Amino acid sequence: MQRIRQNKKGVSNIIVVALGLVIVVTIVVNVFLWNFEMNQLDWEKIKEDIKITDVAHVNVTRSFWFVAQSEYIVNTGNHMNGTYENTKVANDGNWETFQEGTGSPSYRLDINGTFILDVSAYPLESISTVEIQLRYRASDGFEKCFLKAYNWTAQAYRDNGFNLTAGHTPTGGWDNYAINLTDKWRSYVRGDGTIYVKFHDEGNDAVRTTIDIDFLGVRTVASGTRFTFQNKGSLTSHLVSLWVNNSTHHRRYNISIFVNAGDTESYIRSDISLPNKPYIVKIVTERGNIAIHSES
Repeated sequence: MQRIRQNKKGVSNIIVVALGLVIVVTIVVNVFLWNFEMNQLDWEKIKEDIKITDVAHVNVTRSFWFVAQSEYIVNTGNHMNGTYENTKVANDGNWETFQEGTGSPSYRLDINGTFILDVSAYPLESISTVEIQLRYRASDGFEKCFLKAYNWTAQAYRDNGFNLTAGHTPTGGWDNYAINLTDKWRSYVRGDGTIYVKFHDEGNDAVRTTIDIDFLGVRTVASGTRFTFQNKGSLTSHLVSLWVNNSTHHRRYNISIFVNAGDTESYIRSDISLPNKPYIVKIVTERGNIAIHSES
């Protein structure tokens, strides 16, 4: 019995030692991994080299035209010929034709299309307004035509806040009809850049009108402050915060901009106004690095 007890005691000691070794090894491994991760973060932070190369007020900068990527929906009236592809380029000799629906003496036309702004290239915070332009030809020069957009707040097509709400009177030839959504544009553009545009005639009349659409497009207009960032490092930098400060003005703005290694990126914010000089602009990266630009 005594020998059995001694054996059990020996086994228990071995188990205790083994468990102790496991715990020690686990601690050592965790410390090693922690040190490795810290060294990796420190290395990445050291390698990051981001600069603010320019800060300037921007009066007006327009994007390229965003055009329809799918067929127009005819709510009232008829599609005669052509496709939405014929409405992407102006003055190219191709167009799409629609005609007011039958039902004399009440001919009507109502169509709408979907347009998607590239919010990755033109972030919503950089937009000051949105413009819509139509190049069309109408067979009836006595009936006005109207452009509207879907208001995501009202959940209906509206023209509230547009610079022009009285419609456009065609001349019988090719006409350009342009509207500006002014500072109310945000009600008409969804967060992902989607905007629905409606084209319709004035109302019931006794003349059946044919409409040729040569071009219909949407573009953004930016004005405000442009910041130019240059990444001289070997790693992609993620900018997460921007400050604009002077002796009386201290403002912080959340941003999310990725600047690839060796690249230069311009960033426009319509909601940022530069204060009186002297002032400084500061950006902070996700790794904690800071770049400062001063104007005196």
